[in-house]
Amino acid sequence: MKLERVHRVVSAALGELPLREGNSTFQPAGKRRTPHAGEVPENTGFTEAQTQAVLTLSLNATGAIGVEEFSEAGQDTLTIFTTGGMQYMMPNAWVTEPAELGDAEIRITYNSGKSPRLG
Repeated sequence: MKLERVHRVVSAALGELPLREGNSTFQPAGKRRTPHAGEVPENTGFTEAQTQAVLTLSLNATGAIGVEEFSEAGQDTLTIFTTGGMQYMMPNAWVTEPAELGDAEIRITYNSGKSPRLG
């Protein structure tokens, strides 16, 4: 069985992002369900709230894209490709905090209100 992971990410504003191997995560938008217990099991239920899509990336610091370009980009549209051939889009994505530059690595997190699957 072949397992999936984030394979490529393309930014409409910055082009293909230089991903580091194995350090990126993607959580699609969805629903969070909070349980509410009743006195008897029949009265137990839940409420729902919408959650945002979250994409956390670890990029090679190649010098082609600087850390400040992520913070100044504003809203962007990202296309996420997985190793299993799935594609997701994060329209109107925004950076949650300024990028962090480490040892030849840039860490960045994007959020989006939705993340439709394209294929």
